[in-house]
Formats: sequence, C-alpha cells, structure tokens
Amino acid sequence: MDQQVRKAALRMISYGVYIITSKEDSEISAATVTWVSQTSFEPPMVCVSIKQDSGSYKVVKKRKEFLLHILGEHQKDLAATFFKPSKVENGRINGEKYKLLNDLPLIIAAPIYIRCHVMEIIEKGDHPLFLAEVKDVMVKEDVAPLELRKTGWSYGG
Repeated sequence: MDQQVRKAALRMISYGVYIITSKEDSEISAATVTWVSQTSFEPPMVCVSIKQDSGSYKVVKKRKEFLLHILGEHQKDLAATFFKPSKVENGRINGEKYKLLNDLPLIIAAPIYIRCHVMEIIEKGDHPLFLAEVKDVMVKEDVAPLELRKTGWSYGG
C-alpha cells in the first residue's frame, strides 16, 4: 500500500475538534481530540480514541469518566490551547477557566459538553478506543461545530 495515498484517503474521513477532560484524585487532564463518533441511540453512546502516551489517556483510563466538550466553529484557538500537556494553575487549565462538575473539569468557554462513563476500552493501536455511555449533556449555546478540515490542521492517515 502506498503510504502517501493511504494518508490522503484516511484524512478524507470527516472529523470534529473536541476537548476531553477528566480528573483522578488531584490529577487533571485536558486534551484536544478529533477521533470521536456516536455509536448507539439506546443507550446513548460515543466512542473516543485517546493517544496512548498522553496524560488524558492515563487519567480517563483510571477514572472511567470524562467530559467531551464540543467547540464552536470559531474556537480554533481554544482547541490549540490543549495540544500541549495540561498545566493547572490559578483556577485555569492551560490558561483557560474551568470549574468542577461532578468532580470533572468543565472548560467554561465550551458551548456544549457531554458527560460520559467509560463502558469498555479497546487497547489496540496507538490511540485506544474508549466506548462510553452518555450520562448528561448541556448546550449553553447552539453553535456550528468546529471541523478539523476547516482549521487547516490535519490529524490522521
């Protein structure tokens, strides 16, 4: 298989841009993720792939709960904030305000969040798949979602 053709083809899959947060004991994690999909109506479920060597992978795996923040189409800068490891200081994660909701970090600037409980983790590849049941949602603002292909970034292939 031609590696460049494979990369081009896989990058044609549509992705959104999200922030995933979690907390286990005093460790808080937040990361930008793109490989997310709804997987069931009843019960409502989503799946999220999280990079295995990341802090978020470790925290979500331990806690088995997370908040998935859906970003608006004009929040590219917010998404970029969570490309780097989580640093918590002065009531902020990577400079962004947050509060705890069910002891999970909620990014204040995100217009939508989904609270999820991990049902199963498929430990294959470099981005294990977390299958999670949707436990709660909040829509603070009806926005068009941020899409990866519209950011100029690429992740995949």
